[in-house]
Amino acid sequence: MTAPGRAEQFRNLAETAFDILVIGGGISGAAVARDAARRGFRTALVEAADFASGTSSRSSRLVHGGLRYLEHFEFDLVFEASQERRTLLRIATHLVRPLEFHFPIFRDGRIGRMKLDAGMWLYDALSLFRNIERHQMLDTEAMLAREPGLRADGLLGGARYFDAQVDDARLVVTTIVAAVEAGATVVNRAEVVRIDASDWPGHRALVRDAESGREVEVDALAIVNATGAWAEQMLDRVTANLRAAGPGEDAAGAAGAVRIRPSRGTHIHVARERVGHSAALIFEAPRDGRVMFILPWREDLTLIGTTDEFFDGRPHEVAATPGDIAYLIEATRRLLPASKLGPEDVISAWAGLRPLVAPAADGDDEGAVSREFEVHQHPPGIFTLSGGKLTSHRHMAEATLDRVQAFLAPTGVKAIRKVDTDKVPLPGARFRDLDALRSRIRARARTKGLERASADRLTRAYGTRANRVLDLVDRNPRLGERVVAGRPHLLAEAVYSVRSEMALHVEDILFRRMRVGLETRSGTPEAARRVAEVVAPELDWTAERRTEEVKRAVAFRAVDDDAIRELAARAEGGR
Repeated sequence: MTAPGRAEQFRNLAETAFDILVIGGGISGAAVARDAARRGFRTALVEAADFASGTSSRSSRLVHGGLRYLEHFEFDLVFEASQERRTLLRIATHLVRPLEFHFPIFRDGRIGRMKLDAGMWLYDALSLFRNIERHQMLDTEAMLAREPGLRADGLLGGARYFDAQVDDARLVVTTIVAAVEAGATVVNRAEVVRIDASDWPGHRALVRDAESGREVEVDALAIVNATGAWAEQMLDRVTANLRAAGPGEDAAGAAGAVRIRPSRGTHIHVARERVGHSAALIFEAPRDGRVMFILPWREDLTLIGTTDEFFDGRPHEVAATPGDIAYLIEATRRLLPASKLGPEDVISAWAGLRPLVAPAADGDDEGAVSREFEVHQHPPGIFTLSGGKLTSHRHMAEATLDRVQAFLAPTGVKAIRKVDTDKVPLPGARFRDLDALRSRIRARARTKGLERASADRLTRAYGTRANRVLDLVDRNPRLGERVVAGRPHLLAEAVYSVRSEMALHVEDILFRRMRVGLETRSGTPEAARRVAEVVAPELDWTAERRTEEVKRAVAFRAVDDDAIRELAARAEGGR
């Protein structure tokens, strides 16, 4: 299925009276739009940049119950996340995969063997003993047999357990596609510049198209502000245009109730062979005892994260810093001494903001701030979803829509269908057996001369819709070429992302639809040129526009790459 044209979608914004307008195209907004459309509400979603361009493409890419939240007695949060992990493994089988973890413990750590064992039993219990497998406690010898590269000095053993991993940006895009297929009108790179909430019933949002500069007014009975770290800024655009608070809550007071305390999380990619781990590792950072992860990514990369620092700058300016990257390298070298990682090993770095709900009294411990979510209404009919975590996005959306549905009921606008987002598979996930699907995609890819790595990537990224990508190769064999040497991504994916996933720029394709832009150290210019060439006919680009698109994609990585270079220069200067 080809997504409706952007011009048509943008025209719908002005011509339709919506029940619900969702602002924000990250995982929360995408999930709200999908839920609302499936309930039968007339739904629109607008995103100021590209889908998943904020926090939702810059996470640790984990779907997890939140083992570390047990230390803060957030049992409800762990229970909820454990149930949602199981749901995602069922409705997004191709995107969400089980991940084996090892948790080593050391004599100088704050978590001992008895505490870890108790926590693991509680973790299993809160998942109703339905996790992928139950945990195992390991002695020192067994842990070193599994992870020979671990620091042996002071090692007391540890535990083996399971959580899950996901390509976060692809989960967002797939959820967006699901919302569109359920009937939602969805437009990216369309910014809400003003909301008039003074003339109830209904609200009027002025939306500006970042591509053309055109502005339209969008009418909606209810608005969901799902802008994450930008939530308070969006509320300012509401209260600034209020002539009267209207019935219900006082608008200014309610706006003050939504307090976001963004926390910067930085991650890096390195070659897996430079780290030397067999499974995912969760451990305590030596500098401050915070929980960190070393995660396998693809077959040949490792993802290391994350930092956890309160961020007081403007959300769009968040970037990795040399200090963040040094922190991650230092912690990894301490855990796995043979790795001898240095700045020169960092392939890419990225940073995102967790939109945490600020506590009643600000503290200094970022890791202790809750990952719970909140839904506030202010003024009537404008709901702000704040906080939460990637794993629980579907449940957060359901809870938000329950509030919105109750608000709309007295107006005569009611849901047509019951909530079913926990049962209906996401696009591409309608199959019985992943291994059988993978075998079929491999067989078809072989007939086109494609390598197994590319076939497996298509299966994981698109599920059954990998066949639609391969259809493009049937029609144009050149699209079976790789985007960049050494990575399995195909040029056909770039064309598919424009036709079916609403990508508008090379940057959107490399960094969010395909992720290849973060998986090579120096391949971004080459990949950008090749992608721009094949999508130019799809988007009516001139030669000049193609050149600009390549520059834009290279610039997208430049800020984080500058941090890597600065750290490398410091290391070189210190020798």
